[in-house]
Order: sequence, then structure tokens, then C-alpha cells
Amino acid sequence: MKTTQTYFHFKQNLFAFFILSMIGLFGWSSCMKHNDPELNKGNTPLAITVSDSNVVLQQKNASTDAVVFAWTSGSNHGTNAGISYVFQLAKKGDKFGNAIVENVGKATFSRVYSVATLNDSLLKHWNAAPGVPVTLEGRVVAIVAAEGIPADTSATVTVTVTPYQPASTTLYLIGDAAPNGWDANNATALTPSATDATTFTWQGTLKSGELKFITTLGQFLPSYNKGADDAHLIYRTLDAQPDDKFLITTPGAYDITLNLLTLTITIKPSEFPAYKRLWMLGDAVPTGWNIDTPAEMRVDSSNLFVFRYNEVLKAGEFKIPTATGNFNTDYYMPLTNHPAITDRSAQLVPGGSPDIKWQITNPGPYKITLDIQHLTIDIKPFTPYTKIWMVGDATPAGWNIDNPTPLVADPTDPNVFSYTGPLTAGEFKFPLGTGNWGGDYFMPVLNHPDLSVNQMKFVPKGDPDYKWQITVPGNYKIVINQLYETISITKQ
Repeated sequence: MKTTQTYFHFKQNLFAFFILSMIGLFGWSSCMKHNDPELNKGNTPLAITVSDSNVVLQQKNASTDAVVFAWTSGSNHGTNAGISYVFQLAKKGDKFGNAIVENVGKATFSRVYSVATLNDSLLKHWNAAPGVPVTLEGRVVAIVAAEGIPADTSATVTVTVTPYQPASTTLYLIGDAAPNGWDANNATALTPSATDATTFTWQGTLKSGELKFITTLGQFLPSYNKGADDAHLIYRTLDAQPDDKFLITTPGAYDITLNLLTLTITIKPSEFPAYKRLWMLGDAVPTGWNIDTPAEMRVDSSNLFVFRYNEVLKAGEFKIPTATGNFNTDYYMPLTNHPAITDRSAQLVPGGSPDIKWQITNPGPYKITLDIQHLTIDIKPFTPYTKIWMVGDATPAGWNIDNPTPLVADPTDPNVFSYTGPLTAGEFKFPLGTGNWGGDYFMPVLNHPDLSVNQMKFVPKGDPDYKWQITVPGNYKIVINQLYETISITKQ
């Protein structure tokens, strides 16, 4: 029995010894791993190098590396203590009195400056002038984490750097051609490109007059002005510098694109309209002053800059909002309040102030056409035609302009005409007179539309020469309304 107990205690002691040994081994291993970076680095001298001695910074490379300072580990003088590094960068001749000082920590042996960061430091920390080379000197200080060991300081390296003037991150349009005139506090903002922050764009309506660009609301300087020609910019920082501006001679819709790095600009008539929908608002219109559901104008499918509104108007005023639900939206308005309806001038007024309107003094049917590309408006009283014909190889009379097929007037509405009868495969349109191919017509908005499209339009002198097309012969009923310029074509 005693032998068995002795054996049992022996096994217990052996197991305890094993566990303690493992704990000690683990602790020793952990300690060794923790002290790896602090091993004796011998007598390695502390030295620093720079990747380039002459650097010209360019904003197009803003995110790339401009210069790299790299250094050796230096020595911890046999102490096995850690070494921390402090990097210093100063303007040559300042004796590091106005240096940028960075504690880079342990086990870090380089400091990389991007183009944007180094340029920003030159301009803001050392007040360097763009385009003027500045010589900098860098050094590194090694601090050993052990008592009695002095810090080591490397020799210096130098690099000459030429900074650039960074392009503005904001840009505004100003001038009597601009939507908000010369008011620097209310200048019109351009939009920076999502892929290139130095490229700005704007689409909108310009008046006749001059324009330039400012970088900060409320400040006329700095500005970007007309350079050597209409395709180039110049950066202006002083009142004494030339204040040349871009000139807009024809009011209308324009696209502006400019690049602040290349100092280039294009100003050209818009390829696409700024608005896809416009409305009529005012007591001259059946829907009145209801900004939530005003009467919508019709876009001309053949020219998306042209908007039309045909209606019986009351005596009263109207203006043309660019959005609904808010009286403070932008509006198309006349140049002066209550001009003669023969005045074809129009303008875009941001915020609708000043609040000027067109006025209808004689109630009745009108056809209104607004061209937002050329900023013109036609407000014409409409007198219905008393006779309308059909001409074309789809009609019974064919292409006989001297004796085309007549439409029948509606006895209750002078604007409505109809035709019921056979049509063959072919084309047709509606002349408003006979004996002359060069007369006026009602035609489709686009050539050969689907017969379900209910829009037509008045075409002076029949140019462009668009027509409806019948592909399936048979009996049809056609009904047109010449005031609202609508058509219904139904196969019987």
C-alpha cells in the first residue's frame, strides 16, 4: 500500500514539474519574441538619404509620392533597448528653427511625402511662392530607450522643391451674362467633376454680356479670367492685373467646361436642354396660380429646347416655372414687366425675383412657343382655319394639291376637323390651302410616328416635310384639333 502511495505522489510531482516547465518555457519564448525588435543593433551609424534632389511638383500628380526620406537603424549601443525616431524637415538656412517635426516611432525607417502634402507644407508652413524653388533639408534623430545613452542625429540631406498654386476646389460664375449678375455674394456655382476635381462644368442660360469666374463667394479675387483667347484662362490675384472677360453675344442655353490645371475653357451652345419639363402659372391660365399642379407645356419632340402651350387664355398674367410645388423656383420671364406680346425676348430668372410677368389683355385662344436655347417666346392669338385638307398617296385624292381630300368641320367646335373613309398604304399630311406645295401644314412632330401618338404641330411652309404613314389599308376615322394640335387615327 505504501509503495502504491509513493508511486502516486511521484506521478503528481512529475506532472507539476512538467506544467511549471512548460509555463517557464512559454514565458521565456514570449519574452524573446517581445524583445526581438530591441536586439543589439551593434554600431550601425545613423544615416539618411533622399530619393531625389530636385523635384518639381505638379497638381495632376497630387496623390503620387513626391520624395522619400530613408534612414538606417542606427545603434542602441549594446543595450538591447528600443530606438525611436524623430524626423525633421526644415527650410535650408533656418537651422531647423522652423522645422516640421514628426515622431515616427519605432521600427520605421522612412518618411514619404505625397505631392499634395509636400506642396501644402511649402505654401502654408514656409509661405513659399508657387513656381519658386525652395531648398529643404531633412534629418533624423534616433532616441535610445536606455538611461545614459544620448540621442543620435544624422547628417542632413537637401532637396530643392518647386511648389505649384493649387487649383480652387470651388468655382463660381459672375457677370452681367450670368444668372445672378455681378453679385459676388450670390454667384452661380459650377460643379466639380467626380473624377477630376480641377475640372468644372455648368449648364444653363446666359444673357448677352460679360462673364468671368471667382473662387470664393463674396470675393472678387482670386478670379479666372479670359486668357490669350476664348479657349484659355488666366489666374488673377491682384486688381492691377488685366481684368479681361469672356463675352456672350447671343443669349441662350450654354455648356461651360473648364480645367484649372491646363487653364482651358469651352463655352458652347448646349446640346441638351437644362429642363425637360416646364409649366404655365398665372391667372391668365385655366389652372391659375396653383403652383402644385400648374398647366404643363408640351415639349417639341423634334427640338427638345422648344416648349409649347396652346389654350384659351383669360385676361391676366403668366410666367413659366421650371418646377412645381415651390413659388421660389426659377422662372422663364420677360425682360420687363408686361411687355407687348409681340416682344419675343425671354430670360431665366433664378428664384423668380424680380417677379415680372407676361400679360394677356385680350382673352381668347393663343399658341405660345418658348425656345429656351435662344431665349425667345412667341405669343400668338389663334384664329382657327375654316378649311383643312388631306394630301398623300394614302388618301383618295392622292398627291393632287389642287384638289386634295377635304376634312369635315365639327359644327360645335371650329377647332375640330375629321375624316372617315378609306385609306390605302402610303403617306399623308394636312395642307391648310390648295394649289401650292409651299403653303402651311399640320404635320406629325416626327416623320412616320406610330399611329397611337396623338401629337401634331403647325409647320410653316411644310419644312421639315414630315408625314403620317398607313401600312395597313382599310377604313379609318381621323379627328384633329387644330388649337391643341392633337390627332386621333382609328382603324374602323
